[in-house]
Amino acid sequence: MKQLIFFIFVGVFFVNIAHAETQQWQDLSPEVQKVLAKFEGRWADIPDQKKANLVKGANRWVSMTSDQKQVAGERFKKWRSLDPKEREHLQNRFQRFKQLPPVTQRRLRDAFRQFKKLPPEQRKKLRDKFKKLSPEKRRQLIKRMQQRAKKRRARRQG
Repeated sequence: MKQLIFFIFVGVFFVNIAHAETQQWQDLSPEVQKVLAKFEGRWADIPDQKKANLVKGANRWVSMTSDQKQVAGERFKKWRSLDPKEREHLQNRFQRFKQLPPVTQRRLRDAFRQFKKLPPEQRKKLRDKFKKLSPEKRRQLIKRMQQRAKKRRARRQG
């Protein structure tokens, strides 16, 4: 019986903590309120996790320079113009990326930065060449690239 009371007490305690952590509209900074103004009327109905994400995004927006805001706005317009299936596909890829180990994420980001440094015509050439490969050839290429990267890491560590 004591264990049951203890678990009930702990459960109530954590529910109260979680409730205390929910974001109330009036607790948001004026800058964040301005960014999230369209949500004000329904703020109480938004799930806590979504509120947290909205506040996080608004805080990032507030801290951006005007150039960064312009780039983000252009990216958002591009995102909104995508077909819903394409957006879902990209969201799924992003979720898979987030599940990768941090070392792998860092390696992929570095490879992408290197790719972006290439001249546009060279990037297009590489993309076209990759698209023309059969699925089996693509898998083989990716496997070879992974093996080379593994050898490079081993040399650096050894």
